[in-house]
Amino acid sequence: MKLVSLRLDEKTVERIDDVARKTLMSRSEVIRNSIAIYLTLLENIGFYFKPSLPIRNIDVYEERNAVNVDLGNLTSVTVLSVSYGGVGELELDFKKDLSFVAEVMANQAAVETFCRFVTPLLVTLSTTCEFDYTHKFFRQFSKAVREKLNVRVTLSGYEEFFESKQSGFVCTVVGLRDMAVRNSPKRGDKIFFYGKGVSGESLTSDDLLDVKKVIELSDLVREGKASSIFPVKSGGLSEVANLAASLAGGRAYILGDRKGCPATAIVLTSDNDLTEFGCEYVGEIL
Repeated sequence: MKLVSLRLDEKTVERIDDVARKTLMSRSEVIRNSIAIYLTLLENIGFYFKPSLPIRNIDVYEERNAVNVDLGNLTSVTVLSVSYGGVGELELDFKKDLSFVAEVMANQAAVETFCRFVTPLLVTLSTTCEFDYTHKFFRQFSKAVREKLNVRVTLSGYEEFFESKQSGFVCTVVGLRDMAVRNSPKRGDKIFFYGKGVSGESLTSDDLLDVKKVIELSDLVREGKASSIFPVKSGGLSEVANLAASLAGGRAYILGDRKGCPATAIVLTSDNDLTEFGCEYVGEIL
């Protein structure tokens, strides 16, 4: 048995001695047993369980359509949202089957999640539509999310404040971000495009990204073969390339702009050649 010395405040020592008297143990036995119980809690309940330890230095920051809450000790909670409006089966909608809208929305949520290295815990859905229409969409959306993210989906609410005769859907993903991964573009990185430059009314189910392929490409960042990965937003390739360049402290040079959305296209940066993974070279960070 190894000898270990430690300093404790007087009140804690008094509590230890009080327990020792009541249990007919020595002070050392109480301390040893307390440490053993605490270690067992951490090992079995998990790293995020910190009994009687206050959380300090909480850092909250926004990242595009997500909010990250860093709690310290490599613990970070991410909340990201995806919304769709004016697309669906109602009178004033751009007409698309709800099953298609659900598939696109679930795909976007999955791509956003994996490109942020987030392990999803829960997906919630809220709408601006009436009860029957909401539940029709919820059933289809839940199925699509389970296939892509394998996570529980809940309906957080539906409120048709005004009879707009248009669809409105918002899904929110809550998860834990892997802070061990650095998703950081660098000056000198090549810029690569993967997917299809399609968005809006021309979008079809065949244009959606394969979520398994997105995971494969995000693993390139985990393994250090790529510097960063980002979903393409409504601003297209130029918007995300400029974002990556600004994070790297440089400027983006791209061969030509193209459209896209998070459900159909992603951008990676790397000092390696990623064309062997099906990516297309489209520029550099200078």
